[in-house]
Amino acid sequence: MVSMFKYVSDNKVSIDLEKMLISFWKEFIFGGHLFALGAVSVVAMCSLLFGLPIGPDLLLVTYLIFYPIYLYDYTQGAADDLLTNSVRAKYLSGNKKTYIVVAGSFAVLTMLFLHYTNRTTMLLGFVVLVLGLLYSSYFKKITKKIVAFKNFFVSSVWALLVLFFFFYYSIPITKAALIMAGFVFTRMVAIQILFDVRDIDGDRKNGLLTIPVVMGDHKEFGLLKFLNFASIALLVFSVYFGLLPFISLSFVPVMFYAANYINKVRSSMNNYACYLLAAVEPIIWFSTVFFGSNLGKLTVLVSIML
Repeated sequence: MVSMFKYVSDNKVSIDLEKMLISFWKEFIFGGHLFALGAVSVVAMCSLLFGLPIGPDLLLVTYLIFYPIYLYDYTQGAADDLLTNSVRAKYLSGNKKTYIVVAGSFAVLTMLFLHYTNRTTMLLGFVVLVLGLLYSSYFKKITKKIVAFKNFFVSSVWALLVLFFFFYYSIPITKAALIMAGFVFTRMVAIQILFDVRDIDGDRKNGLLTIPVVMGDHKEFGLLKFLNFASIALLVFSVYFGLLPFISLSFVPVMFYAANYINKVRSSMNNYACYLLAAVEPIIWFSTVFFGSNLGKLTVLVSIML
């Protein structure tokens, strides 16, 4: 009898733990945290790439800019997502915390900016936040008139992260910074086009002139391959001419990773997991640069252990 009670109790704990993990996963993916972490990864990547120190304050500032942007966008687009991303739409339906998160982020960001940096950087940070918040209600609709406008808009905001890193610490913008901003822009355009493949039915219904809608017949996959090649070419030529540090070549394997998930999406366009592979790419940028910059230390450690 005691053993049966223990089995029932353990089983209940296991079920509760499973529910908690599922709830955490949904919040992380659908609540905007994934892309906020991706944005943090971009600024951390810049620190490693350019050999410049970074503090936890900038990481927190970056997170608090991008988290409310994506949470607000996902919440505002929940009705449209019922057609192409019903799981996220159902999770966010009736979400009442969005405005609290936005207001709280503005308040905390103001305190961080005033304490750690200057007014110019604070203005730039709030410009990025406001532009991001206006995306779903205003800028996205411009895509009805200008082809792929939303792709270029979102990608520009991500590219600004590289420059924001330099502005935050009052460091002069270099050619390397501009090239890396161009790299981030190119990669994010490709990722955004891939997401439009998933949302093609909803975008066509709403009259949005996205690349998949305009090109049709899956021709966008050819463009994605070209952008992948262009990303590699930009890095290789920049390193060759001494415009980027050698460690920048750590990104090259990521392009093969991107080619793999592009093929997966093409063969299974309704599989949400395939698009998740694209969503985590900014995090992988940081991971590859971190590994590349510490490769020498890791080699020494392995040799000692052996």
